[in-house]
Amino acid sequence: MSKKLLAVAISAALFAAAPGCVRYHLGSMLPPDIQTVFVPTVQNQTVEPFLEQDTTSAVISQIQMDGSLKVTDEDKADAILDVVLTRFWLAPVSYASKAASTATEYRMNITASIVLRRLSDGSVILESPSITGYADFDYTGDLTSSKAIALRPTAEDLGRRIVNELVMYWPEHDD
Repeated sequence: MSKKLLAVAISAALFAAAPGCVRYHLGSMLPPDIQTVFVPTVQNQTVEPFLEQDTTSAVISQIQMDGSLKVTDEDKADAILDVVLTRFWLAPVSYASKAASTATEYRMNITASIVLRRLSDGSVILESPSITGYADFDYTGDLTSSKAIALRPTAEDLGRRIVNELVMYWPEHDD
């Protein structure tokens, strides 16, 4: 009986690694000449003030944690990453049980567009018009204080998604 189970396990493992699945692999999409990047302060085109500082810090931090690129000064960089915040909104996630119209938890969403350009000739390496980061937060006290607390995790999520867009890709399936 154990030989049958072993045979089934081996068959399942081989099936999981079938040729159709092998074509999908994770890899860096950065050209080999792009090793360093300059990240200027994020531009905020939303109506919500003060998003740019936390978002800029989060993007730089996420690039450093990923390690595929080194953040450097503009005069030493191979590329420049321009990030523009294009949309900010809150969406209610849950409501008070006794007051169905009173939100107790919100989702903060920030959408950005990015352009990675080669500094030597200005050519576009990567462009993405819409990347959204978000985080859920409890509404406690007043909305301004609650939003201030939620900004950092939202900016970190957006930074992580921007870095994923920069250095990772899933090749297209040929079928």
